[in-house]
Amino acid sequence: MKQLLCAVLLVFSLGLAQTAQPSANDAALKQAQAALDAGRLAEAINGFETIVSKDFSNYSAHFGLGLALYRQGDLKGAAFEFTQLTVLDANRFEGWFNLGVVRDRQGQAPDAATAFTKAIEVGGKANLSTTDLKPAYIGEAKALRAQGKYDEAVKVLQDGLGKLPKDSDMTSMLADSLVKSGKPLDALPLLYDILASDPGNVRAISQIADIYMAQGLPDRAMREIDRGLEVVKDNSSKAQLLLKKSTLLQGNEQRVALQQAVLLDPKLWMAQYNLGLSRLKDGNPKGALDAFENAYAQNPDEPKVLLGLASSYDRMGQPASAARFADLAAKQSQGPDLIEALVLRGKSSYNLRRYSDAIQTLTQATGLKADRADAWSWLGLSQFALKDYTSAASSLEKAQTLEPSAANAANFGAALYSVGRYSDAEKVLSQAVSLDDKNAVAWYNLGLTLKSLSRDAEAKRAWQHSADLGYAPAKDLLR
Repeated sequence: MKQLLCAVLLVFSLGLAQTAQPSANDAALKQAQAALDAGRLAEAINGFETIVSKDFSNYSAHFGLGLALYRQGDLKGAAFEFTQLTVLDANRFEGWFNLGVVRDRQGQAPDAATAFTKAIEVGGKANLSTTDLKPAYIGEAKALRAQGKYDEAVKVLQDGLGKLPKDSDMTSMLADSLVKSGKPLDALPLLYDILASDPGNVRAISQIADIYMAQGLPDRAMREIDRGLEVVKDNSSKAQLLLKKSTLLQGNEQRVALQQAVLLDPKLWMAQYNLGLSRLKDGNPKGALDAFENAYAQNPDEPKVLLGLASSYDRMGQPASAARFADLAAKQSQGPDLIEALVLRGKSSYNLRRYSDAIQTLTQATGLKADRADAWSWLGLSQFALKDYTSAASSLEKAQTLEPSAANAANFGAALYSVGRYSDAEKVLSQAVSLDDKNAVAWYNLGLTLKSLSRDAEAKRAWQHSADLGYAPAKDLLR
């Protein structure tokens, strides 16, 4: 089957797209196709559009124009051209199929599913082989899955497998669809069928392990992975199975599995990323940075990798680098990853004394997630640095309410003192030093607060605690 769009490739064959009768446009079509084949997209688009302007019913010209626009990244234009194919000849497979792929790329899953359904229908009537129809079955199932319609995807894939039994791609997708539709045990026989003919099928082994994990059988899942490791021959497959195995392990055993995986396949970015997370959790930010940099080399646009780099630099006390990668991550993230990136960027801006930038970033973070204590804390500290003590007190109160701690209490107390709420400040700062009696600054601020309340003797005792802890401003006040 030619002249079809698929997820990664477009193929154009002028001969198949042409009508049976030669036309005066044949030479122009061949020139436009030559430009398309050579990657001269602007020339190809101009050539095909010229033909269409003279003969709007020219199927081949619309087809070539759709391909050229698709390759140029103009999905809307490509969709228009492939829609014209379905109008010019509704009984041809390639128009419906290509339209389905473009709709899928546009994120229009319902329209993609409809187009693929029609492609299967007309392809069957045209007696296309099941191998030729397979991409349409997979495309329709994918579009249904994107809508959460796993039961319908199961039916489509079962229909496809009825025509092309034992196909590993459709069987694997069917098994996953069964799992997601709440029928994991129905998926197991299918996956073991795959392993019967292909014992080293990494995807099937991983899916089987996931099913056993979901059933609360981690040891069984581990044994399935270990059996796969005994069978697979190439390093890449072994590395993928070790990556899967690492998700069932913890601590040092997890790190060992990940280290083995990256030794076998240094380009397996997910293993490098997970190794970085493991090292970061273990308090080894430099080792984590090495792993994240390796992941970044393979997948520089992955937001989680960018966040890993930002976190490592933050832990290593390098706020400029942390800010750079946090900013990159924020531009490409959504949901929790976006919030994490904003907090890291705001914290880094504070540490770089870019307080206005920090306030802007952290205000955005707290607006997206109001229960993030560290965001409120860094926001309050930034506001305090700019002497906006009222706002700082409000932000730091939220931080202390969400996550009570000695540090949050000390900062909140300092803000309360700065706005003249001395009685409240005394209570909060007393709490801070009771939680951490080594906080010299909190003792110092408590002394200032007590002095403002005319409790001079208590103030001196507080300053003495601060001075004993080596805080120079307290020593100066006691002289």
